Amino acid sequence: MLYVYLIVSIFSLLLIYDAYRKALKPFPKNSGSIDDFCVIDIRDYISAHRAPYPGAENIPLSYLPRALKERFDCTKQILVVTDDKRGAKLAAKMIRKHRRRSIYYVQP
Repeated sequence: MLYVYLIVSIFSLLLIYDAYRKALKPFPKNSGSIDDFCVIDIRDYISAHRAPYPGAENIPLSYLPRALKERFDCTKQILVVTDDKRGAKLAAKMIRKHRRRSIYYVQP
């Protein structure tokens, strides 16, 4: 019985570690070059047009699943430009279904 508890405990710790490792991370301000990232602006078209983020491709959150299936091919880490962290979490969940990359977010 002790072995069962030990195995369940180890499995739980591995799941927690895996979730922590894949967590959405804020974009570090002192992180060198933006060229190391694929930048996706998930804000709506109007917000992205009024305050564009340099080098970002505007794919609104509602269009993101289709864009990931059809045309988005990125081999770098991903930076999500968003208005709020909730949207960034949703985008990260969608992106992780297709690509296992580190995902960062920034709020302009």
